[in-house]
Amino acid sequence: MKRLAALVLVLMSLAVPASALSPTPTVALQQAQDEPAVVIEDSEGVPEAEAWTFRFLVPALMVITLGLVVGLVIWYQQGFKSRYRIRDAE
Repeated sequence: MKRLAALVLVLMSLAVPASALSPTPTVALQQAQDEPAVVIEDSEGVPEAEAWTFRFLVPALMVITLGLVVGLVIWYQQGFKSRYRIRDAE
Protein backbone atom coordinates (compact mmCIF):
# COMPACT_ATOMS: atom_id res chain seq x y z
CA MET A 1 0.00 0.00 0.00
CA LYS A 2 2.84 2.37 0.80
CA ARG A 3 4.46 1.55 -2.54
CA LEU A 4 1.25 2.40 -4.36
CA ALA A 5 0.95 5.74 -2.56
CA ALA A 6 4.60 6.54 -3.32
CA LEU A 7 4.09 5.62 -6.98
CA VAL A 8 1.02 7.86 -7.22
CA LEU A 9 2.92 10.78 -5.66
CA VAL A 10 5.84 10.33 -8.07
CA LEU A 11 3.53 10.16 -11.08
CA MET A 12 1.61 13.24 -9.95
CA SER A 13 4.83 15.21 -9.48
CA LEU A 14 5.92 14.25 -13.00
CA ALA A 15 2.56 15.26 -14.43
CA VAL A 16 2.81 18.84 -13.09
CA PRO A 17 4.63 20.97 -15.67
CA ALA A 18 7.62 22.99 -14.55
CA SER A 19 6.06 26.25 -15.76
CA ALA A 20 3.18 25.82 -13.31
CA LEU A 21 5.61 25.73 -10.43
CA SER A 22 7.57 28.86 -11.42
CA PRO A 23 6.35 32.18 -9.93
CA THR A 24 7.21 34.25 -13.04
CA PRO A 25 4.38 35.13 -15.43
CA THR A 26 4.35 33.60 -18.87
CA VAL A 27 5.07 35.46 -22.11
CA ALA A 28 1.38 35.50 -23.05
CA LEU A 29 0.51 37.35 -19.86
CA GLN A 30 3.27 39.88 -20.43
CA GLN A 31 2.08 40.55 -23.99
CA ALA A 32 -1.50 40.98 -22.82
CA GLN A 33 -0.44 43.85 -20.52
CA ASP A 34 1.35 45.75 -23.29
CA GLU A 35 -0.37 48.33 -25.46
CA PRO A 36 -1.55 47.24 -28.93
CA ALA A 37 0.85 47.81 -31.81
CA VAL A 38 -1.76 49.34 -34.12
CA VAL A 39 -4.79 51.32 -33.03
CA ILE A 40 -7.74 50.99 -35.41
CA GLU A 41 -10.31 53.76 -35.35
CA ASP A 42 -13.97 52.93 -35.87
CA SER A 43 -15.52 54.52 -38.96
CA GLU A 44 -19.24 54.20 -38.36
CA GLY A 45 -20.14 57.02 -40.76
CA VAL A 46 -19.15 55.08 -43.91
CA PRO A 47 -22.09 53.05 -45.31
CA GLU A 48 -21.18 49.69 -46.77
CA ALA A 49 -22.27 48.80 -50.29
CA GLU A 50 -24.28 45.65 -50.86
CA ALA A 51 -22.28 42.69 -52.00
CA TRP A 52 -22.55 41.86 -55.70
CA THR A 53 -23.61 38.33 -54.82
CA PHE A 54 -26.63 39.63 -52.99
CA ARG A 55 -27.52 42.10 -55.74
CA PHE A 56 -27.22 39.74 -58.71
CA LEU A 57 -27.02 36.07 -57.72
CA VAL A 58 -29.98 35.97 -55.35
CA PRO A 59 -32.52 37.41 -57.84
CA ALA A 60 -31.10 35.27 -60.65
CA LEU A 61 -31.44 32.11 -58.56
CA MET A 62 -34.97 33.05 -57.58
CA VAL A 63 -35.97 33.51 -61.24
CA ILE A 64 -34.34 30.19 -62.21
CA THR A 65 -36.10 28.38 -59.35
CA LEU A 66 -39.46 29.88 -60.26
CA GLY A 67 -38.94 28.86 -63.91
CA LEU A 68 -38.10 25.30 -62.88
CA VAL A 69 -41.20 25.01 -60.69
CA VAL A 70 -43.46 26.36 -63.44
CA GLY A 71 -41.81 24.06 -66.00
CA LEU A 72 -42.28 21.00 -63.79
CA VAL A 73 -45.95 21.82 -63.20
CA ILE A 74 -46.55 22.16 -66.95
CA TRP A 75 -44.64 18.93 -67.66
CA TYR A 76 -46.70 17.09 -65.04
CA GLN A 77 -50.01 18.42 -66.37
CA GLN A 78 -49.32 17.68 -70.03
CA GLY A 79 -47.00 14.72 -70.13
CA PHE A 80 -47.35 12.59 -67.05
CA LYS A 81 -50.93 13.13 -65.90
CA SER A 82 -52.49 12.68 -69.37
CA ARG A 83 -50.76 9.33 -69.79
CA TYR A 84 -52.99 7.64 -67.20
CA ARG A 85 -56.76 7.64 -67.21
CA ILE A 86 -59.05 6.99 -64.28
CA ARG A 87 -61.75 4.43 -65.05
CA ASP A 88 -65.20 4.88 -63.62
CA ALA A 89 -66.32 2.21 -61.20
CA GLU A 90 -68.79 -0.11 -62.86
